[in-house]
Amino acid sequence: MLPLRKPEPDLDGIGLEALVSVAIATRPDHDFLREPARRDIWSGVAGLPLSFAGLDQRARRLASLLGMSRLPERSKALILAPMGSEQLIAILAALRAGLQPVLLPLSAGSHALQGLFDAAGPCVAIATCRCGDLEPARMLRDAAARSFNARLVCGFGPDVPDGVVPLDSIIVSNKRLPDAPAPASPPGLLGLVAETGDGIRQTMLEAELVAASVALARVTRVGTDARVLSTMMNPGFCALASGPYLALLSGAEYLPLGLFSLSALWAGLSDGRAATLVAPAGIEGALRAAGIVGHETVRNLLLVHRSVPGRMSGRDDGPVRVFDLHVRGRNELVIRARERAGA
Repeated sequence: MLPLRKPEPDLDGIGLEALVSVAIATRPDHDFLREPARRDIWSGVAGLPLSFAGLDQRARRLASLLGMSRLPERSKALILAPMGSEQLIAILAALRAGLQPVLLPLSAGSHALQGLFDAAGPCVAIATCRCGDLEPARMLRDAAARSFNARLVCGFGPDVPDGVVPLDSIIVSNKRLPDAPAPASPPGLLGLVAETGDGIRQTMLEAELVAASVALARVTRVGTDARVLSTMMNPGFCALASGPYLALLSGAEYLPLGLFSLSALWAGLSDGRAATLVAPAGIEGALRAAGIVGHETVRNLLLVHRSVPGRMSGRDDGPVRVFDLHVRGRNELVIRARERAGA
């Protein structure tokens, strides 16, 4: 078992902003984030590669738009989107605008969303317009209309409902927007909040997320020519640390599936790039039955547990290294490497 120590002092204040800045300085045109194949079926938007420079530009323009709402610093930015480009752009933009991102689960019903709006105080809301059968932007707009707390409701994608600011045309436009005012606190100190959908709220500093991704990078040995492929749907400490933060820290490509699809998962493993696969522990059996774990490109399997896992039996998976992840206490990531069969 490999318990993660609390963030060391030299990680304080380091987060997405610092990691993206380093990446832009070294590899601005490198395709960092790749969307899954046939993403347009469930989102209405075709999956396209996103470079570090593209991520920075979109987040900068969204931060300028959020700055126009003139919310007090550390106000909430409620984000309802699957793990993917829209969620990452929204997080980075909110932090740059001096707002605290609150990541909402797609499984949240209208009653739960209403309660979150009522508790948030003055806020902005950002969502995708479509995710399968769900219409997250419409859900946030309706909740905002009943609470009167939201200064701005924004939506990614086509078919933007009335009363929602269409983001796609704004964040890729060449029209100049005023720069967002620099927050008094560095972005890495603002922290994030994730509502996990089961009544649990996780509050995390970016230094804690970076420290967790450092620990994961050490044991997985993910390289710059590798891919982090995440099947996680809802946000949370483990999902963020093992997904976008691990990919940014290691320089690997990040491929979040958003909505789970076995065909999209196979497609993400088919180009020969070494893959670190992140998945909920509950689908381990299904991944093994489908032959995913034994695929020649899978080097690491990171299984995210909602609670402390029980005793795991050792199993020889050839080149695949299996790690069980869970959080205890305040964002203390515990990494447990499976023993090999016969070891």
